[in-house]
Amino acid sequence: MERNKSVASTTGRSFLSRTLTRREGSGEPSFDVKGAFGLNTLYRPEIAVADLIFVHGLGGGSRSTWTKNGDNSLYWPKEWLPNDPDFQDVRIHSFGYDSNWDKESTLSLYDFAKSLLSSLEDCPTIPRGTEAPLMFVGHSMGGLVIKRAYILARQKAEFRSVADRTSTIMFLATPHRGADLAQLLKRILSLFSGSRPFVDDLNRNSPAIQSINDEFPQYCQHLQLYSFYETLPTNYGIGKGLVVEKDLAVLGYSNERSSYLNANHREVCKYANTADPNYQTVRNALASVIDTIRNAVINTRQELGSDQTRLLDDYLGLSDAPENEFMDVDNLRMQGSCEWIFQRPNFRNWRDSPNASIYWVSAAPATGKTILSGSVIRSFRQEDRDMSFYLFDYRDKSKTTINGLLVSMAWQMAHLHPNVLAIVLNTCENDNQIYKADYRTVWRKLFVEGILRTEFARPHCWVIDALDECKADSELVPLLLKVLESGSIRIFITCRDPFEAHRQPLHGRVQVVSETIRETDTRSDIILYLEANRETLPAIDEEARRKMVQKVLDKSAGCFLWVSLILQELRQVHTSSEIDQVLDEVPSDMDQLYRRVIEKMSARSYGKILAKAILTWTVCCIRPLTTDELFHGLQLSLKDKIDNVKNSITSSCGQLVYVDAQSQVQMVHQTARDFLLQLANQSEFAIDLEEGHRTLAMTCLQYLNSKEMKGARHRKLSTGTIATARCPFVDYACNHFFEHILLSSCGDRELVTATTKFLSSSNVLAWVEYVAIHRALSRMVQAGKSLKSFSSRASRELPSKDLALLSVRSVDLIRLVTKFGKSLLEYPSAIFSLIPPFCPPHSAIRRQFAASARDITVLGLTPSGWDDLISTIIMTAERLTALECSDRYFAIGMASGRIAVHNEMTCLLERVLFHQEHVRVLGFAKKVDVLASAGAKMVRLWSTSTWEGLWMFESKSLCMSVAFVEEEQLLLGAMKNNLLMIWDVSSGALRDSTDWTIDLEGPSALGYRRPVAAAFCMDSLLLAVVYRGQDILLWDLERDTLHDTYCKEKGSRSLQETRSNEAGAMVLVFSLAPNSNLLAVSYSDGDLVLFDTEEGIVLANVYANAQTVASSLDGRTLATGNSSGIVQLFQFETLVLLYRFYTDEYGIQKLQFSGDNHRLLDIRGSQCRVWDPTVLVRDAEGDENSEMFSEDSAFETPAGSEVGEEDALKLITAIVCPEEDDALFCGKDDGSVHVYDRRSGKQAYTVFGEEAGAPIKAMCLDEDSHTLSTVNVSSQVTSRRLSDADTDWRNAEILLDHRVGSAVRQLLCNQGATRLLISTVEADLLWSIYPTECKVVHTLTWQDRGLRQWCTNPNPKQPNQLILILGNTAHLYDWQSLTRLTNDGGILLEGEMLQGLSIKSIMPCFDNTAVATVFADALKSSQTESKLFLWTASDFWPGAQKMAPVPKYRSLTNQIKTIVGGSTQDLVFLHSNNWVCSASANSESLDTFNWHFILPADWLSANPGSLFGVTRKKEIIVVKRDEIAVVRRGLENVESLAAYESVTYGDQGAIFTFAKQYDAPQMWTNFYILFGRVSTVMQIAPGKGIISSSVLISDDFDEIDQEFSGNNFGGALAAYGRGQNNYFGKGITGAYDRGAWFNVTSPQTQFHTYTIDWSPTSIVWSVDGQTVRTLLAKDCTDRTHQYPQSPSKIQIGMWDGGDASEGAGTADWAGGYTNLSLAPFTMYVKSVTIENTHPATGYNYTDKSGNWTSIGILHDKGNGGLCDSSSTSSSVVSSISTSSTSLSKSTGLSTSSLVSSNSATTSASSSKLTVNTDATTNTSSSKTASPTTPTSKAQSTPARVTIFTVCPASSNPVQMRTAASVSQTSSKTK
Repeated sequence: MERNKSVASTTGRSFLSRTLTRREGSGEPSFDVKGAFGLNTLYRPEIAVADLIFVHGLGGGSRSTWTKNGDNSLYWPKEWLPNDPDFQDVRIHSFGYDSNWDKESTLSLYDFAKSLLSSLEDCPTIPRGTEAPLMFVGHSMGGLVIKRAYILARQKAEFRSVADRTSTIMFLATPHRGADLAQLLKRILSLFSGSRPFVDDLNRNSPAIQSINDEFPQYCQHLQLYSFYETLPTNYGIGKGLVVEKDLAVLGYSNERSSYLNANHREVCKYANTADPNYQTVRNALASVIDTIRNAVINTRQELGSDQTRLLDDYLGLSDAPENEFMDVDNLRMQGSCEWIFQRPNFRNWRDSPNASIYWVSAAPATGKTILSGSVIRSFRQEDRDMSFYLFDYRDKSKTTINGLLVSMAWQMAHLHPNVLAIVLNTCENDNQIYKADYRTVWRKLFVEGILRTEFARPHCWVIDALDECKADSELVPLLLKVLESGSIRIFITCRDPFEAHRQPLHGRVQVVSETIRETDTRSDIILYLEANRETLPAIDEEARRKMVQKVLDKSAGCFLWVSLILQELRQVHTSSEIDQVLDEVPSDMDQLYRRVIEKMSARSYGKILAKAILTWTVCCIRPLTTDELFHGLQLSLKDKIDNVKNSITSSCGQLVYVDAQSQVQMVHQTARDFLLQLANQSEFAIDLEEGHRTLAMTCLQYLNSKEMKGARHRKLSTGTIATARCPFVDYACNHFFEHILLSSCGDRELVTATTKFLSSSNVLAWVEYVAIHRALSRMVQAGKSLKSFSSRASRELPSKDLALLSVRSVDLIRLVTKFGKSLLEYPSAIFSLIPPFCPPHSAIRRQFAASARDITVLGLTPSGWDDLISTIIMTAERLTALECSDRYFAIGMASGRIAVHNEMTCLLERVLFHQEHVRVLGFAKKVDVLASAGAKMVRLWSTSTWEGLWMFESKSLCMSVAFVEEEQLLLGAMKNNLLMIWDVSSGALRDSTDWTIDLEGPSALGYRRPVAAAFCMDSLLLAVVYRGQDILLWDLERDTLHDTYCKEKGSRSLQETRSNEAGAMVLVFSLAPNSNLLAVSYSDGDLVLFDTEEGIVLANVYANAQTVASSLDGRTLATGNSSGIVQLFQFETLVLLYRFYTDEYGIQKLQFSGDNHRLLDIRGSQCRVWDPTVLVRDAEGDENSEMFSEDSAFETPAGSEVGEEDALKLITAIVCPEEDDALFCGKDDGSVHVYDRRSGKQAYTVFGEEAGAPIKAMCLDEDSHTLSTVNVSSQVTSRRLSDADTDWRNAEILLDHRVGSAVRQLLCNQGATRLLISTVEADLLWSIYPTECKVVHTLTWQDRGLRQWCTNPNPKQPNQLILILGNTAHLYDWQSLTRLTNDGGILLEGEMLQGLSIKSIMPCFDNTAVATVFADALKSSQTESKLFLWTASDFWPGAQKMAPVPKYRSLTNQIKTIVGGSTQDLVFLHSNNWVCSASANSESLDTFNWHFILPADWLSANPGSLFGVTRKKEIIVVKRDEIAVVRRGLENVESLAAYESVTYGDQGAIFTFAKQYDAPQMWTNFYILFGRVSTVMQIAPGKGIISSSVLISDDFDEIDQEFSGNNFGGALAAYGRGQNNYFGKGITGAYDRGAWFNVTSPQTQFHTYTIDWSPTSIVWSVDGQTVRTLLAKDCTDRTHQYPQSPSKIQIGMWDGGDASEGAGTADWAGGYTNLSLAPFTMYVKSVTIENTHPATGYNYTDKSGNWTSIGILHDKGNGGLCDSSSTSSSVVSSISTSSTSLSKSTGLSTSSLVSSNSATTSASSSKLTVNTDATTNTSSSKTASPTTPTSKAQSTPARVTIFTVCPASSNPVQMRTAASVSQTSSKTK
């Protein structure tokens, strides 16, 4: 993509370039003769394939060197080459510099070379960012200047683009090794004063020459070099001879072509004419190179063109639609018609004038305006004029908008102009949904800020047809006048109304030529039309035919449509009397003509039903239907078979309906549609809109209720997408059925029945899946709202029982999106079995679709329907601090500086912005696409169309509130330092500031106080400011003066005589209703006061205890929230309470209403909740019904919420799940403990209740002794023991009841419960517990109060021991005495990732063979991301000094939120994406694990303590506020998220597909290599932020990478892409400073071979055999840079580095945030070939150094044993392998040594092995050693294996282990 710079500007040039090209003296005659200094552009085509630069030599000039005898006509680079057809697309330049040797100089070859580079970089005629190759022609010393410049460009980053572009250097008599004549010249010049370094540089073997010759060969291997040498002697005054001998003029390189020229040194570059043989030699060489470049560019452009075209099409939502529209029109045009327009002087003047203007053509309907537009389009194309067009069309809603026009024009102009393409792609990169934006956004971003600023080589024309059919034509005309001001675009418009009717003023040079199509203008065209159809007309003889044509012409009145319809009638008659009858009876008025057509249709005896149906569907469809869609729709509607719908249209209603070139069915004209709708009961063909929409609605429902839409009841995620083939009608029915229902009669019981039938059938699940697959969840929300609105209307006419299900189902559709939208997008098939069980028990979807005995079942929850909480958004590890809503988005600010932007309709995350400091305030503009964010140090503006940062304003104080004014072109900020700041939104400048306290004196003086809150009222132009303990200050923004001060009791102080003491104001808000003067203020005593700011009085006062307040956008509702979690809704004008609800979480930080006023949002802690109280959906017409909300009657509580403080929920705060019992123990926040029955999930009885009521904090149970111990937040510890004969815990004996003096963190008892460990902040106390006596055995006191965790040591060889983890150290203690058994240093827990983390939890797992630990950052919130590490239980013994995590489980490290529990063989955990997963101890590899089900986000928000459990029946227990949910058969349900369909096999090899968020298709070996070579032939995936990679990775966290980004890591998509290679050792990432970039040609469209050569001494990365980087092991010896050297697997795949959830560093590295709407993205891998330097059956880690020399190479001794070729160590452990039976056959890739369903033979001892697809495997297994010594099996590691190669798609390829897990398996943190 190229970006042009202003030709006139030179200010951007570098200092060196300007200095060297500045003229040395004024009036120097040689300057004009020799030519200008610097880079002079001689020829500039519009599009250049290359840049050709001529560089003169010693004593020459930019003109004189190339001009024979000083004749300017012989200046061949300028006069000859531009006229040569082979050079017409080449930009030509000549570079001049001061090489005169007759005067003193300080310049050298280096200086000249630097000047050349600077001139190239700064040249205004060379577009920035161009990839056009550079060709240099250098004469004599000029060749040396070019060589030195190229060397510098390769060495200096600022000139790298020049080096990358350089392709060819042509040397004309260049002294590559110096010239002997230079020595003579030096001696002569020594007679004169002064030095001339550049002359010294020419001496044979001078330092400059030697330096060039040493360095140039290193860099020039890829260049094409030409050397021409002289053959004739030169007379140089004191002698004669060759200036540069052949041996000096030829390099002798392999990439050089040399040839002689029959000329002397001066004449090798000057020619007498184009026939000169020397010229022909040079010219032909240049032409040959350019032809090669041109072909390469054409190929590249074709590749890039298709890629860029795809990007452009995707970004703007277009393809070839404009061309199709033109073809439709052009097909109707008669040859030779509309020629009259081209003869009009006004038109010709407009067309040919250099000034931009509008040519406006107006005419009556149906007079051929569209055909005229098509003629102008065709004419401009034939004349090769630059032109774009747009045809408004009422029949298609999408073609009636300004947005449609602007997007189409941008799309077409981008196809014509590369600079416009660059602008559009660049804009769309930042806003990939711009085509959906409001037209004002499109106008501003694409045109005002981009296209209209572009210079075009020639005028561009817009042709706009049927402007009157634009919905907002009055708003469009001013924009078109603005287009003219650019000066480069002229506009042709057709419209029914003349320009004058729009009453637009004209300014400046803007001109409009307004003309009308007269009847005489179109007469000739009608004659042509009649003549063309003459032979098809009935006539008795030629004379009769002539008269008939004349009569038609006379009656036409210039109306083409009338003529067309008349001819259709005439073709149906055959006698002269019938002809006369038609001609006499057919009216010339269009309505009368339509009536006649309808009457004739009515007179037919057949086809009327079909004709009426076609008319109904064409008039009432939401969008034009294709013939295929209409065909299926009609057959369903008529319940009949149709032969051919196109023929049916022609025969039954062809005069009113036609089929266009895109097979879309259209009305012939808008007037025909209007006529049919106005007929009412006058004809059987009259269209009743309500009835028509009913017909289409019923047909859509009929299809949706059909077997074709029936979904599989128990579909698994792994089955992929819809398998059933569906007819073309599916898209229309799925996307528009609800719109037709809404537009139908609300009293239609049959329609209601059909709708409820669909919504209550399983087909609705298939519909949801279809919508989710197409990422159109907003359609579900719209469907829900439409059905809800229809149900509401219908309730006035139909019984409520008929509508009950419809109303309930409409809520289901909305709630499914807001609660499960993210899951639906990721896994559309989840709707069948994973989502219904987790819907509320009384919701329709739960009752109907979650009742199967074999499905997941949820027990225990209170039967209820959907509550008012429609969505919960959890920001893990964040503290939410700001909230703001617009009509499209809501934004959430955080203390970390992040701003999460969510879709207002679906509540799904759209974008993450980074404010870079604690976000305090957010504000959306209403009229412009801008979001403001503010904190303590800065205020930032963001574009909500592109999400780019617009401006950043530094501030010296915290911003309390922001507002937009002056058509939202100014931003106001109320600051904590009493300043009002005013910024210009368009320029980013600080416009003004004022201190609102400066004029206050006496008691009112506030200058030294700091306000606590502020609010703006832009209607009244007031600012209200709150000071602690002071009156409210109101500042007049318009007059910049104090307006008033208000006290709580009376309002305005100006109305009071005395001042009273009163409570201070805390928060306040103005009503946002238009022209409102209401201000609500909450005071510290709990009162909520309503002021009238116009009268200065108090209107109302109620008690609300509000800490935050918010106004709805319509100003009708006031919301308050407090720290107790109570939310109240008031009528703003009266403070009448409308609604109140309680929540169990405290501390509401902020409230905000949604853009439609129907939802309320709150933030607290790390959660944002979205509420949908029905009370907010009030009569939209006004407040006339508001009296219904009285204080007595309006109070209500949402379903499922608490009803009052006295009935507040008793939240569960602790839980214990016994292994051998059906009872569950739950502690609650009132201090009580209860027994729940796991079989029902219901509370059975209360064990005890604490009088103090302190919440239970922790519990532990010993099942052997039936002892239950509890502790509450008051540190009261109790132990109860139940006798063996009893089962009722209410009868348990209290053994211990003791209050500890410090906060208790953990409670733990030993087996038998004879010991109880109480861990507090300060100490750990070990109690002995006996019925007769309980006492403290030992106390451990801690100076360090850091987090620590205890558990019983599961190692059977170390009985009666405790494990303590503190920091990254483990200790062992004796259970009986709490004596430490380890040494002072303890056991060091190794692992770079453990640094800075603290222990969070610890538990034994896998039948006590392992210990699972969860670590987190203790300095962050409790919701911070957790890391799981598993340790071998046997490693915990007193003599151990250090241990490392089990590498087998390392894939789990970053994928866990918390441990749920464990059974004998499984570890159950909550994945970071809210899936409940389990890892099995029996699996040989845990790179994958089982995925069971998804927990809703609101369940997790209702379980802040992460309280889970696993019962003995493998049921999952989830705490949900005061209840427990028992999830049955959850662990039995195993979903395959490997998404094998995302890796398939085709003619191009492995096809890796990223189709949706969180896809990460991967393949990896199950064997290891120790040094060797890995070659991957692949084509990377396109897509912004999409990462494709080939990686070597080891269990010791060594890593060698080759990674690519779909948009070249943010670089422009051009001929050269970028990749990055990287390495890590032992998991040490350091500062992420070891990555290196390399160039690669078009990696998204071409296959390349990417190779890693890995040896003990170096790593060499190469592309297509060319080395791009070499890393030496000796350079990687410091702590942060470790050399990879342990056995590694090979992994290839892709992941989304630009996911919205990624941090800014990762997304920026990846190239930006990914536009998921452009998915799928595909990577192709043809082959992977692996060579192993040390083939083996396994590798033995003899120590934990990680050094390769300590790793033994194991071989099979032949008897099943192993021998180690380098070590005799007996410790054994593992490489990772997987059973082949776990793979799906559709993976498409494999190897024998990669897990597969059909594998190949491998041999550990073979030097080379090729895998065949039909081979079988006999792999041997062995035990090997890893850094942490777990034991498992490992496959052999072959010497060489070709992993897979391209084979016919029909063959059964070998398979490679595959996965596409939900979370990316690769991760970057920048």
